[in-house]
Amino acid sequence: MRDRLGRGEHPLILDVRGPDEFEGPLGHIDGARNVPLAELLRHIAAINRETGPIVVVCLTDKRSSQAAALLAGSGVRNVAALRGGMRAWRGE
Repeated sequence: MRDRLGRGEHPLILDVRGPDEFEGPLGHIDGARNVPLAELLRHIAAINRETGPIVVVCLTDKRSSQAAALLAGSGVRNVAALRGGMRAWRGE
């Protein structure tokens, strides 16, 4: 994903961790939108209106994989989970 951002691409980065994790020690990716996994169903209509790619992130990639599958199953296109999550993003 760093390559995509470096090329000027701007996917919607959807962080499905809780607000405490989003603001916690690992922080979040600049520009990420925080929608905890438990609240995702309430936001699917708005997310589905997005026109570009969507990258879902969590701490590792378990919740983000669940979220990506849920979104894809709800008709959202061009969605992927960030492998390794924030731990990998921060190099842990």
